[in-house]
Amino acid sequence: MKPSATLINVSRGALVDEQALLEALNSGQIAGAGLDVFSKEPLSISGHPLSQFFASPNVLLTPHLTFYTHEAMERLEKETLERCDELLAGKPLLVKSRDPRLRKQEDGVVFGEGG
Repeated sequence: MKPSATLINVSRGALVDEQALLEALNSGQIAGAGLDVFSKEPLSISGHPLSQFFASPNVLLTPHLTFYTHEAMERLEKETLERCDELLAGKPLLVKSRDPRLRKQEDGVVFGEGG
């Protein structure tokens, strides 16, 4: 990244090498960062490997809220009710997530697109 770049991560904390990000910010290798997710949550002002972010003037931290939109809440409600209907009907539950921990399931699920 060029020195004027600002890294934004609102997806998953582990997508970013956070220690390398700290070094890049401290050395001026990049201009700033906006972070809503962290590999270890919740972020804490002390006793956390990334506590230094709190003192960084070129870092904006938010408490994992960027997903919280009206549309996202409607989708979560709709999909939760769909999974409940599947469960009550004795059907396999649709898993849209690509999370490997969920993909390890073998019984009572079907895998689909999304997430």
